[in-house]
Amino acid sequence: MKNNSLDMVSMDKASEKEPEWLVSGYIPRYQITTLAGDGGSGKTTAWCSLVADISSGRRTFLENFIPDGIDHGTPQKVLFFSAEDSFEYVLKRRLRKNGANLENIYSIDVADERFKDVKFNSSFLEQLLDKYRPALCVFDPIQAFVPPDIRMGDRNAMRSCISPLIGHGEKYGVTFLVIAHANKQSGVWGRKRIADSADIWDISRSVIMAGETNEPGIRYLSHEKSNYGQTRPTVLYAIDDEVVCFKGYAKKKDKDFITEIDYNSRQKPQRDEAKEFILDFLADGEKEVSELDEMAKVMSIAESTLKRAKSELKRDGKIKTWSRGFKPKKYFMSLTECEHMAEYDKN
Repeated sequence: MKNNSLDMVSMDKASEKEPEWLVSGYIPRYQITTLAGDGGSGKTTAWCSLVADISSGRRTFLENFIPDGIDHGTPQKVLFFSAEDSFEYVLKRRLRKNGANLENIYSIDVADERFKDVKFNSSFLEQLLDKYRPALCVFDPIQAFVPPDIRMGDRNAMRSCISPLIGHGEKYGVTFLVIAHANKQSGVWGRKRIADSADIWDISRSVIMAGETNEPGIRYLSHEKSNYGQTRPTVLYAIDDEVVCFKGYAKKKDKDFITEIDYNSRQKPQRDEAKEFILDFLADGEKEVSELDEMAKVMSIAESTLKRAKSELKRDGKIKTWSRGFKPKKYFMSLTECEHMAEYDKN
């Protein structure tokens, strides 16, 4: 029954709490943290390492500033949901190699028919959180857990979609880590670096960007946003046989690493960038063409460039389009079966 009471709390009686941290300074407890980066930037291996450490009660690789020998806490439960990698073929191995306590880690495989019911605002997700009471819950990537009626490019759409997680955090004692793709457009940083929706940045209490430095084999995690204090130093690391190896801290941020890139030699033509955007956008299933066009505008892709990119992808047999309905008629687009398999193998 809806509570229509007009009672409010005066601030002299309100409780005042200090922020709690799941990962000191980087990931606040009971809140939403976003980890974003380009494909191949090491996001999956990074979150697998974090999950492994939390499941085992160890200091995470982000917390190398904590001296050895200090008690880092007790092993804790973790849930993860990955639409990009099967835990049987990829993720269990990475978790094991990074020293996970596998008994503390739970998931539903992407091939399980129940996986489609795991959405940010679903009762099924809340039931899982209630049953397992994990310290951390990971979603990879964000698009897979957005209800089909939500347009990620619409203003405030993602805020209303993800907002149930805020209530779940305090209620079930769980912290959320959401994995997102980075904006592929060159010369953007900060809030514009997260693809699909700026709402993701706004609703997150902490944002971490993943990327590659100009030094071969060295990657970075740049702490870009923190609602509970100053951002922490950037973490440098390498990946050796699927294991994260801490390399140090840096003062540079995501913007600094981006602007260091020699764009004259490495920047792809605009049409190639538009093609990559289309393929990435369609990677998790069919989309309405109007939704893709709206997102392209958000990504600052010119209409003429987008049109040529679509034409070339159709010509090369990588995408297909069709219509449904009559009044109004709606147009849809998806990857072809061959291209879908190629995208799966690439990821």
